[in-house]
Amino acid sequence: MKKFLTTVIIAGALLIASPVGAANLEFSNVQNKEVTKSTVSYANPSVDQVASSRAYTVSGTYKTNYNTNVRADAGTNYKKVTLAKKGTIVTATHKKTIGGKVWYKVNVNGKSGWILSSLLAIVKPTKKATTTKSSKSSTLAASGSFTVKAKSNVRSGAGTNNKIVTSAKKGTKVTVSSKIKVGSIYWYKINVNGKTGWISGSLLTQTTTAKITKKAVTKTSTNISTTNSSNMINIAKSLLGTPYRFGGTTTAGFDCSGYVQYVYKKSGKNISRNTATQFAQTDTVTNPQPGDLVFFANTYKPGISHVGIYIGNNSFIHSGGKKAEIISLNNSYWGKKFHSFKRL
Repeated sequence: MKKFLTTVIIAGALLIASPVGAANLEFSNVQNKEVTKSTVSYANPSVDQVASSRAYTVSGTYKTNYNTNVRADAGTNYKKVTLAKKGTIVTATHKKTIGGKVWYKVNVNGKSGWILSSLLAIVKPTKKATTTKSSKSSTLAASGSFTVKAKSNVRSGAGTNNKIVTSAKKGTKVTVSSKIKVGSIYWYKINVNGKTGWISGSLLTQTTTAKITKKAVTKTSTNISTTNSSNMINIAKSLLGTPYRFGGTTTAGFDCSGYVQYVYKKSGKNISRNTATQFAQTDTVTNPQPGDLVFFANTYKPGISHVGIYIGNNSFIHSGGKKAEIISLNNSYWGKKFHSFKRL
């Protein structure tokens, strides 16, 4: 027993005196401290604070290229606050760069959030020539019922640079009170959602025959004279047999609206390029004269889709089918597709 106690005492003394044992114990403590420090350091990264400090004030109008998530902060790890559908117009107020990528803070759907810049396209401002002030002198009184073809902005004046006062949903029925010609397109003053504003004629489809006031009829009727209409019809007939070509605007080949534009230009009249805008910038007439336009609906697509020139005797000349030709309005196909007569 005495021998055993002596052995234990000696071993303990050696352990306490051993520099290796002390060193190992110290290393173990240091290592434990470093592990603890490392764990604390990486548990709460300060990415949010760094991102917020790099926001800069900006201004600009953009359009979303795709259906796009709007997030609570700049980065895909932040929660989605709303969805901006493709084509949505947004206004940027701030920007910040995170990981080499630029994010914009925008207001959309009544909410504020961040969108990656690569998902946006800048919207360039329109020329000042489209403002209401430049077109007030050409305001005409008009009446009629129309249907909105697609969800559309209703603006404070005639022109896309005027502020939006409300929006009209697709299929909304609206009543026209006046119109203004801006460039080659008519804008119509309407009442919708309890507000009054202006909408492009290219976004409307006529549902009832518009009644033009005497002032407007007087203005437009002077455009059709016996001499001018006769000259126009002669020019149109000189192009009989010209091949039909989709998108064509020359004697090498015409589509329907390209043919009308060419004939009108040769007759000293300026009219826009496509069927929809030609329909929007002209006035409905019930007693057509040679040289007036004839519009057809639901041919190769829904809505107004074809145009020709009335030549009298219930006939019209157009570029359709395979070539420029004269057709009777009693034709089994075109008679069913007839929509209206209109005058520039």
